[in-house]
Amino acid sequence: MQKRQFGFILILAMIIGCSGSKNLEMEIDQVKQENQGTDSVLFVLDEKLQEFSKEVKAMRETYNENHISLENLYKLNAESRKNVDQLSQNMAGKLKSERALHDSLAALTEQINEAKIAGLQAEQGEIRESLIGLNSSIQSTQFQVDSIFASMDPAKMSVLEENLLNIQSRFTLLDSSFSEFQLTVTDHIMSSDDQLQTLERHAKVQDSANYDILSQLVLLENKIISLTNSFNELMAMPGTSPNVLGAPMQQTRIQTQSPATRPMTATMDYETYKQHYINALSSYQNGNFMGAIDDFEMLIRNDSQNDLADNAQYWIGECYYALDEYSRAIESFRKVMNYTDSNKADAAQLKIGYSYLNSGDKNNGYNELERLLEMFPDSSYREEVKQILASR
Repeated sequence: MQKRQFGFILILAMIIGCSGSKNLEMEIDQVKQENQGTDSVLFVLDEKLQEFSKEVKAMRETYNENHISLENLYKLNAESRKNVDQLSQNMAGKLKSERALHDSLAALTEQINEAKIAGLQAEQGEIRESLIGLNSSIQSTQFQVDSIFASMDPAKMSVLEENLLNIQSRFTLLDSSFSEFQLTVTDHIMSSDDQLQTLERHAKVQDSANYDILSQLVLLENKIISLTNSFNELMAMPGTSPNVLGAPMQQTRIQTQSPATRPMTATMDYETYKQHYINALSSYQNGNFMGAIDDFEMLIRNDSQNDLADNAQYWIGECYYALDEYSRAIESFRKVMNYTDSNKADAAQLKIGYSYLNSGDKNNGYNELERLLEMFPDSSYREEVKQILASR
């Protein structure tokens, strides 16, 4: 508007300069009329200019919106690809973990259903194929995005949106499939754990039964060894024949009086001492353990320095051991160690270990057996002890 006024004044000044004042009013009226026509034309042009500006502004806003939408779509595609890559890495890690789990469960092939394993492997293959197809779709989508970004073709943008929807749908299906796969693997692992626990319980029960049988065999073996040792000891004595084992010799049998009321006699000579010792061993072999204990204790009281005294002390321990009185057996066997150069020392040490084991004190039992290996390097019981210690 200011430009129009300035132009009007300029024209007026030119008219005034060129012509005189005579026709000034007429020319002014004419100029006013022309100015009104110009104002009308300018007004129309101004309205059209405003309309055109609005149209340009609307087109620019539309372009900006399309550009922003395309950028958002491109970002969404990039995020989708990043998520797919992350999912692929996660799936690779999980597949690696599943493969390690499968390897660890290979030892339980007999207990695991081979059909389930085949199904799991088939599901893994399907998931792997889905990932390959998904990566191919992403690459195709990326190419379409680049093409659309270059051409700004709305039809291609609709195709891209449809492809993105398909990708999201496939993601949902893949996530659902993987969740089901995880549940199947979890159930499979739980089933395997239950089978392992069942096998462990059976193994423990079997080990317990085997240990009980072994303990009974050891007890029986000990009784056989004790009887064999007593028999060998009798046979090794000069002037002893096998018929002494049938029954105790009545003519030299010690009276069954209690130690408190039995009168103390003079020290026996060696032959008499040996005969009473044979009778006491016969009582042990016939199962008369309390009578044998009384006879052996009488012999020790009569002559504790006799060559057979340490043997008598040892057989007292064997009698208590046969009666399952393990604490008294241990006490009796330890007394054998008080005798110098006793030929029963290693056997007494062995029975101390057995007594602890049979009473349930495993630690002391194994410790005593280890002590036998240290104290008696030449003992005939070493191999037997080593086998027991190796099986603990």
